[in-house]
Amino acid sequence: MTNDNTFAIEASPPPSPRTIGWVWILYFLTGVVGVLLTRGIIVSTDAAATANNILTHASLYRAGFAVDLVANLIYIALTALLFGLFRPVNPTLALLAAFFSLAGCTVQIMGELLRLAPTVVLANPQLANAFSAQQLQAAALLSVTLYRNVFYIAFVLFACFELVTGFLILRSTFLPRWLGWWWIAGGIGGLTFLWSPLATSIWPLLIAAGAGEFVLPVWLLVKGVDTQRANLPASRS
Repeated sequence: MTNDNTFAIEASPPPSPRTIGWVWILYFLTGVVGVLLTRGIIVSTDAAATANNILTHASLYRAGFAVDLVANLIYIALTALLFGLFRPVNPTLALLAAFFSLAGCTVQIMGELLRLAPTVVLANPQLANAFSAQQLQAAALLSVTLYRNVFYIAFVLFACFELVTGFLILRSTFLPRWLGWWWIAGGIGGLTFLWSPLATSIWPLLIAAGAGEFVLPVWLLVKGVDTQRANLPASRS
């Protein structure tokens, strides 16, 4: 016996492409705000300066943490919308892409705990009595450094998301194939974070390859998609 909810899910129309585009733009804007709030606080070569900046700008530092958390929540919502858009192309691959994206968001959210740790370590009077100022400062810088390295793991997961999504774009009947190849190029570039020295040495190429994620929401806002074609099986050409 088939569950009626199954028919409802399969028959539901894909989300509005312009809604996806606006949510994507909101994510980008939120991410930019998060970066600007904490710009200059972390000095990767100076533990004392980093600790002093975090204590001096504690409110901004925590606000940056909160904004980045919101950005991740927005991307989770965006992942659900993209799953709805690409489900008619290939449900299995659309689900696989969503899992990679959700895994990347989860890693980033867990990494945010490392980012928040210095505010606890540096402001706790019991720790101040047990450890020297230099030790606490070093611990704070270590936590921030680990937080940044956690993003390398997330970048690999998002690279897999880009690869699968690029293939879905190629298979679709409602988005240009060149955009699919661009996303695949971005995914291949993201995989270089498996060995971070390589990724950091070719970062201009990675930015160019990953720019497809900026182009897709603009395309969805300006061009949209043919929702009737979006519900058809994927093109096999």
